[in-house]
Amino acid sequence: MRTLKKIVMGWATFLIVCSSGMVVAAVLEEIVVTAQKREQNLQDVGISITALSGNQLETLGMTNTVDISQQVPGMQIQAFSAAFTTINLRGISQNNFQDNLEAPVGVYVDGAYVPSMNAINGALFDIDRVEVLRGPQGTLFGRNTTGGLVHYLTKGATENETNGYLEVQAGDYAMTLLEGAVGGAMSDNARFRLAGRWLQNDGYVKSVTPGIRDAHGNDGFTIRGAFQVDLAENFLADLRIAHSDDSDVPSGTYSINFAGSDPNTGLGIPIPGRLTDKQKHASTFEGYFDRESTNTTLTLTWDVSEQLEFVSITNKLDLDKVYAEDAGGGLFFFPYTSPTEFESFSQEIRLSADNDGFRWQAGAYYLDMSTENSQYVQGVAILEGAGASTDSAKQQTFSKVNAENTSIFGQLELDMSEKVTLIAGVRWSDDDKDIDFTATYEELEAGINLSQVFDISQVSIDGIDKIEYDDFAARLQINYAVDEDTLIFASWNRGIKGGNWSIDPLGTVASLDPQNLKHSEEILFSYEFGVKTELSDWARLNASVYFYDYDDYQAFSLLGLTPQVTNSDAESFGGEIELTLNPSENFDLLLGLAYIDSEVKAVPDVFGGTVEAEFPNAPSLSVNFLARYAWDVSGGKMAAQIDGYWNDDQFVEASNSAISFEDSYMLWNARLSYVTSGGDWTIEGWVKNIGDEEYRLYNLDLGLLGIAEEVYAPPRWWGVTARYSF
Repeated sequence: MRTLKKIVMGWATFLIVCSSGMVVAAVLEEIVVTAQKREQNLQDVGISITALSGNQLETLGMTNTVDISQQVPGMQIQAFSAAFTTINLRGISQNNFQDNLEAPVGVYVDGAYVPSMNAINGALFDIDRVEVLRGPQGTLFGRNTTGGLVHYLTKGATENETNGYLEVQAGDYAMTLLEGAVGGAMSDNARFRLAGRWLQNDGYVKSVTPGIRDAHGNDGFTIRGAFQVDLAENFLADLRIAHSDDSDVPSGTYSINFAGSDPNTGLGIPIPGRLTDKQKHASTFEGYFDRESTNTTLTLTWDVSEQLEFVSITNKLDLDKVYAEDAGGGLFFFPYTSPTEFESFSQEIRLSADNDGFRWQAGAYYLDMSTENSQYVQGVAILEGAGASTDSAKQQTFSKVNAENTSIFGQLELDMSEKVTLIAGVRWSDDDKDIDFTATYEELEAGINLSQVFDISQVSIDGIDKIEYDDFAARLQINYAVDEDTLIFASWNRGIKGGNWSIDPLGTVASLDPQNLKHSEEILFSYEFGVKTELSDWARLNASVYFYDYDDYQAFSLLGLTPQVTNSDAESFGGEIELTLNPSENFDLLLGLAYIDSEVKAVPDVFGGTVEAEFPNAPSLSVNFLARYAWDVSGGKMAAQIDGYWNDDQFVEASNSAISFEDSYMLWNARLSYVTSGGDWTIEGWVKNIGDEEYRLYNLDLGLLGIAEEVYAPPRWWGVTARYSF
């Protein structure tokens, strides 16, 4: 591993020395971001940001969030089907799969918060810009952004001339993709844009059971409508409506790795043998995923005066999903089904002013959401302790979580001199949540109610069925503009993330101690120092170092084989470097590096004790790279691109069990494209994971049952893309 690390670093150094750098001509272009809820040049914002414009995404062939994560230092995304997307920044993520939980890395679409992890759609199409903000962003964006946020800004109805595109894609695993958009004027003061995308592909995890399909595929579509109306010369209404539908997506399976159990902790340890190969499954029934969601956002912008602006953002999200999996992996009978209904409403109002040497903004925010979730498990292998005698035994849990958040916030920027700017912000946030929770057990065939044997349905959660807390997030920062090309910044942030409940599908944790259902809010103190500099007109360097100090960090683990979140103190130290180079018109290079050193003081083990651990999916060192060379051919432009990343050793589970240890690995991708002279047509051929590298995206340690359930990343994958723009 250390030898490979030297090879990677040596190779990276060689590229820097020989080419003096690289990215894609598109990557070095000036990018306007809204990381502080106002338009600014990326290089003028004292926050660790990676941002890509729609032009860059198209040029670099980035079609989903996984592609983006591979070129963002310190970022990982675990997404092996439409059913599961977890975003990880600097080792901070929500590894628990329970539906009512909110992630510490917030997701925003067109200025509106997406409160449900189930509603995150990893597809990128007709995008204006993607911004990835590392570090706590609670002052301006809300309480649940201790890890940072990802902001997707779709293309709106901004152009009067008719424009659009049509794209088709075909590839390995019977992949078929069709997407397109069209927009233009509806009248002198109204515009529209319609966009859509449909993707289907077979699963890449092969079934070894006759009659059972391959798993982890796609089958779904998204349509979006954008409408913009000039209500007055200084008053703009922008309406965005998006509807997504995933139907019978092949999912819900695992590759089974046999495991032993540590006698002291119950955590899994490696032993020889597997039930299936790494990218195969032995499930005896088919898992599936259905999801339907509608997301509506209305933004009103009123330019009150040349200096004063008023913004209102109203959002409504409705989501229905059903997920079913073979949790026994074909080794034993353990079906698990989880239908969820989610709805949310949010309203933000914001007033901002930009005066000479002094800028400020103030606002208020309201969020109301409810999650209704049911969970069903069957199988004597799991429910034997409840008195089950046949596989018809069934256990059900029902929960409804209602949550409201109200907050007020403000931030000011004061130019102390021509070079020094002071930034201060605060957000007061009030959370109110309540839960209804019941569980029932029955022997379906015999009609015997098992609650007499193991009665959890009567477990009282009085005293823990409400969460009421108020707290504040804060930011204090100083920027020093050395000159027009270099910015140095230092910041202190206090981030907060609300408490919640670990809804227990098996009931064993609640039966032992109902208090285990609930976890408290976490508080993060972040200290960061960074520099952003244009080394020349073809070279850009951004770097930062940080220290995180957590009170009551929310850690995911399995207690009694049951998922839960507990609180522990934690620390992390790290940093990132991004080097972007364009030494010639046709030659570009991007190089990134991230370092993470973390410690969680006490993560529960299987038996109720604790272990020290590091953040999951947080390699101590990671490197990303992208190189692109273009040349003229027949009046058009041909381009060859190679990109990828290398991750050091890491644990893919929060308890750091030995069975979840993942060796370092490297992934390479390649792309060859041709754009016609007028830019109307683009033809591409691409290969992802050229080396067919095998590495895990997910691991569930069930060492007490003698197994670990695993999901491996997609294998080598090729395809072709054709696009016509008008």
